[in-house]
Amino acid sequence: MNTRPRPDPSDDDIDRLLARGYRDTSPRFEARWVALKRELRQRPVATTRLFPGWWRSGWFGALGAAVAVALVLYSARPTARMPTGQNFPHPLNELLAMDAVLGCAQPLLDEENRTALLHLPAGEQPHN
Repeated sequence: MNTRPRPDPSDDDIDRLLARGYRDTSPRFEARWVALKRELRQRPVATTRLFPGWWRSGWFGALGAAVAVALVLYSARPTARMPTGQNFPHPLNELLAMDAVLGCAQPLLDEENRTALLHLPAGEQPHN
C-alpha cells in the first residue's frame, strides 16, 4: 500500500498530455480496427430469440388445448347431491327437527332488554 499520495497534475501537464495525441497502438492495429468498425456497420443486426418461431406458436396451441381439457374435465365432474331427510342418521334427523321447532320460537326478552343485558359488566360470582 502506498502511503504517500501522488500530487495532482497541474493544468499545464494535462494540456500537454492531451495535445500530444500519443497512442499505444500501432498503425497496423488502427487499420484493423477501422476495418472491423466498417464491417460491423455493414453487417445486419442478428436477432437472437430465446425460442424459435414454431415453438411460440406451438406454445399458444398447447396452452389453448390445456384450457379446453380443463373445461371439459370441470364440466364432466360428478355433482354432489344433498341427501334427503330420510337418509340422514337418527341423531342428525333429531337435530334438524329441533332446529325446525326452535326456528319458530319467540325471544323471551324484547330487543332493548337483551341489548342492556349484553352490556352489563361481568362481576365475580360467589362460589358455593
